[in-house]
Amino acid sequence: MKTFSDRLKHARLLRGHTQKTLARLARLSQSAIGSYESGLRHSSRSARKLAQVLKVEAEWLETGKGPMELPMSGYDLSDTLPATGVAESAPRPGSRPRPMAPWPFSTISPTQIDLLTPDERIGLEAMAQTYIEHAVRIRRGSKPRGRKTG
Repeated sequence: MKTFSDRLKHARLLRGHTQKTLARLARLSQSAIGSYESGLRHSSRSARKLAQVLKVEAEWLETGKGPMELPMSGYDLSDTLPATGVAESAPRPGSRPRPMAPWPFSTISPTQIDLLTPDERIGLEAMAQTYIEHAVRIRRGSKPRGRKTG
């Protein structure tokens, strides 16, 4: 993505916001968001505020340099299970609260996940883990393990 307007629209859609909701969250007008996305307005002081609301790296949004996503240490993971053997550091007194990790699914809402039983969530997580491992193996050119077909 070459322009601020492309990156802004991409991040907004990825996070599931309309121009109206992004404007409300960033305390800007919807027409300002539309102008940024159409390229009529260029990035300004609002870019940092938009990056914060969209939970993306400000430098990426403004310049396209560096990673889009905040490093995992930049997110509040208090409502997730810690990885085995990894200790979460306690927040420093007086420090700014970290944003919640972005929701990874564009077509599944957190509410839908909340409707699942604990056993269904475990099954879903196991399926997702299996899928991810399979996809990574294919990308690396490894043959999937299991029965031979055909």
